[in-house]
Amino acid sequence: MNTTSSNKPTGSAPTVSYSVGKLDKLINQQLSDALSELEVSLPQFTMLANLHLHGEMANAKLASRSFISPQASNQIIKTMEEKGWISKREDPNHGRILLIGLTPEGQAIYEQCNIKAMAFESRMLAGLPAENVMMLKATVQRLITNLKQGD
Repeated sequence: MNTTSSNKPTGSAPTVSYSVGKLDKLINQQLSDALSELEVSLPQFTMLANLHLHGEMANAKLASRSFISPQASNQIIKTMEEKGWISKREDPNHGRILLIGLTPEGQAIYEQCNIKAMAFESRMLAGLPAENVMMLKATVQRLITNLKQGD
């Protein structure tokens, strides 16, 4: 892509923002399709993954880490609780806060979903050398850091 001295794209090449948005849409669609075989939505998998990685947490923190609002997370949490994937207990440090955690059933469904997610990621990254994958991860993390500094 040709750029000017100010790093602005010239010609008809899409911007980085547009390309990232397009990638995000494809990831959401295709990963959602893969997870639907297990009757799990992408937001449910994201919550299960966060509970697996970080342990018990309050609804607001789980929602934030899962990229959804606390209000939207309420229905997802209710459904996951009905399916037996999560449990709630009072936070011993804050009596009004409920901690959400994985049940053994939730851990099992997370592991099944993670197999699908890893297969999806392998397909997405096919043909990229390991060095390029590492560079991509570092670049995306830098973009996130840059944008968070503006908050």
